Amino acid sequence: MRPKVIATDLDGTFLDENGHYDQHRFDAQLAALTRREMRFVVTTGDPLDHVQALFAPLANREALTYIVEDGALTVTGTGEQLQSQAITPQDWRAAVAWLKTAPIMADCFVIVCGRDRAYTELSATSQRFHESQVFYPSLTSVPDLLQVTDAVLKIDVTWLKTDVTAQVTAFNTRFRNHLVGTSSGLGGMNVTLPLVSKAAALLALGQIWGVLPEQMAAFGDSGNDHAMLEMVGQGFAVANADPAILTGDIHRLPADNQGGAVSRQIDQWLV
Repeated sequence: MRPKVIATDLDGTFLDENGHYDQHRFDAQLAALTRREMRFVVTTGDPLDHVQALFAPLANREALTYIVEDGALTVTGTGEQLQSQAITPQDWRAAVAWLKTAPIMADCFVIVCGRDRAYTELSATSQRFHESQVFYPSLTSVPDLLQVTDAVLKIDVTWLKTDVTAQVTAFNTRFRNHLVGTSSGLGGMNVTLPLVSKAAALLALGQIWGVLPEQMAAFGDSGNDHAMLEMVGQGFAVANADPAILTGDIHRLPADNQGGAVSRQIDQWLV
């Protein structure tokens, strides 16, 4: 069945391992989706400036809607902000202080994410800082994260290892009912308010557009996509997805992100 709304995660799902996608092919697909009154939503833990730059070359970019910062911010392709949910200063500062001192969180890298700028204590000349700028173009080095005054939508925590299950569990035990940490894949954890998620933001968009969850399709590869994939009528995990998200009626696609799994499925709907 052809969905009315298509939503996809970016890293590990829509994008290849180099963070690229077939621009010409997807631009043509966007035009075709628009003619059929089908909406396309980008759902990601990445910040707004990163995704806007990613799709800037497309002629049909205004047809997109962006759910960014793991659901804390929703913005249309024309720049209209539809929703934003900031963490209270007391809660995000408590979380950052704990992340910096708790033994189980040792060797983590922390980025505090505002709407238009992200902050880190990493030196601006360090390799890790420059690597992080790929995802956070507006990344700013500060001496003390606790002195940041911007409204904070998300905390991005990463390690130089892939399995952070114990860290996610420990964080959620410590900050139960205040904040929630979700695995973002590849050794990362995104921290938001408990009711903030890609799924919740997509559901809210459906209410604005008059589209039910069963009329939607979604693609993902990791823990922060799971609720979204379960919520929609057609949930797809790419072939390289974490096996833990393959629950219920979620379908594993034969192609992975390297093979353009999302675009392949879109082509089937457009036939």
